[in-house]
Amino acid sequence: MLLTGANILLIEHEQRIIDSLKQAVGANYTLDIETRAVTGLKKATLKEYDLYFIDCRLPDNPGLEVLSEILRIYPEAICVMIDEDPDIDIIMRSAHIGGYDFLKKPLRNDKLERLIPRALERRWYIQEARRLKEEKEKSLTAIAEEQSRLRSVIDSIDDGLMIVNQLRETIFHNPRFHSLVGIQRDIAGGEYIFDLLPRKLQKQISSVLDNPNSSCSIKEEIVIEPPAKLVILANTTPILDDRGNLLGAVSVLRDVSEQKALELSKSEFINMVAHELKAPLGAIKSYLEMIINKDLGENQDMYDQYLRRTLERSNAMLALLQDLLNIFRMEAKTLRREIERFDAGVLLEETIDFFQSNIQERGISMETEIQEKLFIRADREEIRRVYTNLLSNAIKYNKENGVIRIRACSSDSRAVFEFEDTGIGIKDEDISRLYEEFFRAKNRYTRNISGTGLGMTILKKIVDEYGGTISIRSEFEKGSTFTVTFPLADI
Repeated sequence: MLLTGANILLIEHEQRIIDSLKQAVGANYTLDIETRAVTGLKKATLKEYDLYFIDCRLPDNPGLEVLSEILRIYPEAICVMIDEDPDIDIIMRSAHIGGYDFLKKPLRNDKLERLIPRALERRWYIQEARRLKEEKEKSLTAIAEEQSRLRSVIDSIDDGLMIVNQLRETIFHNPRFHSLVGIQRDIAGGEYIFDLLPRKLQKQISSVLDNPNSSCSIKEEIVIEPPAKLVILANTTPILDDRGNLLGAVSVLRDVSEQKALELSKSEFINMVAHELKAPLGAIKSYLEMIINKDLGENQDMYDQYLRRTLERSNAMLALLQDLLNIFRMEAKTLRREIERFDAGVLLEETIDFFQSNIQERGISMETEIQEKLFIRADREEIRRVYTNLLSNAIKYNKENGVIRIRACSSDSRAVFEFEDTGIGIKDEDISRLYEEFFRAKNRYTRNISGTGLGMTILKKIVDEYGGTISIRSEFEKGSTFTVTFPLADI
C-alpha cells in the first residue's frame, strides 16, 4: 500500500544529489528542498513529512543532530541518511538514534526506486496504525476484537509485536514476533506463553507489570542466537487507561543483528590488528634500541643491517595493515567501488607490463595469449588487485629461470584467466586452506619468502563479489595453475 501525494523533505547541499532525488521522485510526490540544517529544521518543524532525506555532512550542522531533532519532534518519522563515505560509527549512530536507512553517495536510481516505495509503504502502515488506535475502544478487550482489522497492518511491519494483560496472557502478537523469539508454533489469543519467552524479555515485561505507578518504557538488547546471529532490541511499554490504571504491556522487538554484527566485526578487527602487529613492533623496538644505545660498538655495517631490517619490518606492517583494512571493509560492506564496463584483457596486459622488471630480474620467461575485447563489469582496481596477487605469486614462488604462462579468453559467457607457473607448487593438504586468513604454506622453499597470508583471502572475496570463480591445479615442486573466471559484460 503506497501513500498518494506524499510529501518528501530533502536537506542536502550538493546539487548532484538534489538532481538525483528530483529525478527519482518525479511528479509522483511533492519534494521540498533545503540546503542548510537551520532552514531544514525550521521547515521540518512546521509539519510532519512522510519521508526525510538528510545529508550527514551539512555545512552548518552535523546531519545526525538534524536527525535527532526531527525524531524528537516526530518519533515515528522515516529518515534516510546520506553520506559520501560512511564509516561504521556513523551508520551505527544513525541506527541507534532511529534512522530508517542509509544511502551512500552518489545516489543510484535503482536503489532510490526500491527505497522510496518501501519507506512510504511503512509510512502508510504507521498512519493506518494511528488511525486504528484512535478508533479503538479504551480497553484491551476491544483490541482483541479488532485483531482481524489490525492483522493486515501489524503482520506487514518488520518489528515483532506482543501485547499481554496483567496476568501475562497473550492478547495480541504478529508472526514477526514468533521468528524473533524463536517460538515455532501458533499462539492463541489469551494463551499463557510467558515461560517460553527469552529470560531477559520475561524480566523486562515483569518490571513493567510489577510497577503499576510507572509509565516508563524499558529498552534493552537481547541476544537470541550468539554471538550476533540474532540480536533484538526489546522495548516494553505499559498500557494505561484514561485514569492511569495499568491494563497490560506492549513489547516491540526490532532485529538489530546487522548492527551488532558490525560492532562485533569492528571489535574482532581491532583485536586482530593488535595481535598481528605486536610481534613486528616488538622487533622494530628492539632494533632501534640497539642502534640508539650503540650496542654494536663501531660496526657501521651492522647498524646499517639492523636499519634495513627495521625498514623491512615497517613495510611488512604497512602491507599487513592495508590487507586487514581491505578485508574489514569488504566484510562491513563499506568499501567504495566504482563499477564500470572495461576490457579485462587490456588491464591484464597493463599489469604484466608493470611486473616486467621483476620478471627479468628472476630470469623468468613470460608467455601470454590474451584475447581481445574481454569486457566485464567490475571495479577496475579490484580486478587489477586480483591480477597483481596471482602474478606476483607466480614470480615469488617460481624457480630461477622458470616460466609463467598467462592465457585469457572467453568461454560460455565468461571471461577466463589462467596463471600457470613452473614454481614450487602447493601440497594437496595446503590447497584447501589457501583462502584462510594468515595461512601460508610452510616448506623449505617458502621459509625466506615474505607475505601477510591475506592475499588469497582478499582475492577470493573480490572474485566472489562479482560472481566469479577460482580454481587451483598444483603439483608440489612442479608448479601451479590458478584459473579465475568472471561473467562477461553485456554488449
